[in-house]
Amino acid sequence: MELWYPKGSSFKLTAFSDADHAGCINSRKSTSGGIQFLGDKLFSWMSKKQNCTAMSSAEAEYVTLSASCAQVM
Repeated sequence: MELWYPKGSSFKLTAFSDADHAGCINSRKSTSGGIQFLGDKLFSWMSKKQNCTAMSSAEAEYVTLSASCAQVM
């Protein structure tokens, strides 16, 4: 795989993440997702049920944000 950036092209990295506290109706585990754009091109996405059961929506958001940051790195 190869990445090619023409001279003068935008190198703007944008990431979005979201979590749903107790989103899975069977296990009550939180669900999370995230997408990353480089310029206006989507280059990565994820969607999964979290491995742990979050005790609050803030905790679910934090777990999702850390997973999204790890994916960008």
